[in-house]
Amino acid sequence: MIDPPRPNVPEAVGRCRTAGIKVIMVTGDHPITAQAIAKGVGIIGPNSLTPEEAAEDTHNLVTHVPVGVAQAIVVHGQQLVEMDDIELDRILREYQEIVFARTSPTQKLRIVEGCQRAGQVVAVTGDGVNDAPALKRANIGMDIVTVTYCRCSEFRTL
Repeated sequence: MIDPPRPNVPEAVGRCRTAGIKVIMVTGDHPITAQAIAKGVGIIGPNSLTPEEAAEDTHNLVTHVPVGVAQAIVVHGQQLVEMDDIELDRILREYQEIVFARTSPTQKLRIVEGCQRAGQVVAVTGDGVNDAPALKRANIGMDIVTVTYCRCSEFRTL
């Protein structure tokens, strides 16, 4: 079963990136699927490497890939369960291209809170009741199916 992204997503991601907005993908999809979709829509750039890809290219262990060599990262929900807020904050700070895969509603909320700890204004789009906690906590939350909930607590001109 394939649930392709909407046709306007690559353009929207490109506009966000041009405006200096960091786009983070948070999904319940399998990490391989999530990474492929992220590359297809421009969340992960065509020349960007994840730590695993950088390790493979350099014939090293992932733990031996120097900071800055990998521009993108795909974090599995189980990894997120096992990491503390310090590690989450490091990932959010060090990587510009981030995908969180196989995440739960609680984890989506935790990611929003991590971005806010870093002083970011966070916008979240969601398409179901599972997204409600993250939508509510975000500075800007939009249910893209019903468009019944939108809360903007802060607006900043770029």
